[in-house]
Amino acid sequence: MLGQDCCDKCVVEQKHCSLVAVEVKKCQHKYIIGTKGQNLQEILAETGVSVEVPPLDTPSDTITLRGDVDKLGIALTAVYTKVVVVHFYYCL
Repeated sequence: MLGQDCCDKCVVEQKHCSLVAVEVKKCQHKYIIGTKGQNLQEILAETGVSVEVPPLDTPSDTITLRGDVDKLGIALTAVYTKVVVVHFYYCL
């Protein structure tokens, strides 16, 4: 699991890792994921925080972010930006 690998990396590098769970409507998960997971990889590359999205066949709306405590806020902002930009664009 990508999230566990991220936390294992924090332990090896002696960083303080944590997780944040947020609710995002299921219909908006595809905007967080991006084409072929591009947005998830971008957030991971920029922040070192993994973003876990539940499978489509589950009813959960919970997105989980795992990584260095100092980077979670930046990653969370990136996740919400993906949703807000697309949602705003389509609501005009």
